[in-house]
Amino acid sequence: MARRGGCLINGCLGVLLFGVALVALVGVGTYVDFRSDEDKARDQVEAGAERAEAELSGAAEDGTLLGTEISRAVRGGEVRRQGRDVTVTAEFIGQVNGWYVGGISARDCYRFKVVPPAAAVREKVEEGCGYALKSTRRDPAAVADDVVVELRSAVAGGGVAAAGTAQVWRTPGITVEGIETEGGRLTSLVWLDGGTGQQGRDCYEFRASESSVTAKRLEPEGCYRLQ
Repeated sequence: MARRGGCLINGCLGVLLFGVALVALVGVGTYVDFRSDEDKARDQVEAGAERAEAELSGAAEDGTLLGTEISRAVRGGEVRRQGRDVTVTAEFIGQVNGWYVGGISARDCYRFKVVPPAAAVREKVEEGCGYALKSTRRDPAAVADDVVVELRSAVAGGGVAAAGTAQVWRTPGITVEGIETEGGRLTSLVWLDGGTGQQGRDCYEFRASESSVTAKRLEPEGCYRLQ
């Protein structure tokens, strides 16, 4: 009986040790996964900052850095201009969804300094963006001026057809309601955010031809004319 009891005790001890080892193994695996996902999230942040730096540098090569170009490179950033100097500050976030609640996220604040046509210089803001970061909202009329400049460049590089597929139409805050190309002329009806019209948007009509590019603000119903 004593021997059997000893085997029973030894068996329980073996199960206990196995359980401890299993818990330790799971803990180590969880920690490794956590650190791996944390690294992935930080890599996303760094990749986002590097992409923004490259896009700002490319946009500044022609000697100007338009607000629409900045909006495509950095979403929701703060923009400050002093003469030709342009400073853009923004927060970049990385997110990896693991099995744990909420996943893993990382965030860092970066400041980009550009003096066109020089390339952008990226700096990490150690204290973070915090509450000091104020997203720069632009008047639709100023955005429309930038659209005209970009459309002129598109027409010069590839004709009226190029204006219809220009990058400017993919700018955050610009929503194309309709585009029509006829007789060598492009007409585009577009909503620009930040206005006084319905849903905080203003309606604009852009016309582009080989000889000119124009912008005109319309009443809200004007944006449905091409439907």
